[in-house]
Amino acid sequence: MSNAVRYTPAGGEVCIQWRASPKGAEFAVRDTGVGIEAEHIPRLTERFYRVDRGRSRETGGTGLGLAIVKHALARHQAVLEIESAPGKGSRFTARFPARRLAPRVDVTSVSAAAGTQSTVLSSEPQPQHKP
Repeated sequence: MSNAVRYTPAGGEVCIQWRASPKGAEFAVRDTGVGIEAEHIPRLTERFYRVDRGRSRETGGTGLGLAIVKHALARHQAVLEIESAPGKGSRFTARFPARRLAPRVDVTSVSAAAGTQSTVLSSEPQPQHKP
């Protein structure tokens, strides 16, 4: 997410999305930033790899972020997919297999017994209420 914000100019858009299905789940970050040339995409998760060393001086960073993301996802049997085009932006998607998802827990009933109010966060679609 920080890379999306860092490389998207003022007036651009950064969109974060979480979706779950019986097949698994995905967490995606899409931006309308500068984009990345296709030749660099296979190397983006290498430690210390920078697309443009000159740009790294302007924006900071060590070149470790996506390498760390890749290894953390691997620990969860998840994968990172990267799509990008120069001038059009990028989409980074973490895909998790269904076996790695926790079952939905309804915390409303638990907190009601304790006399507290809470919000349920769920990966399952919730009914839409119309005003």
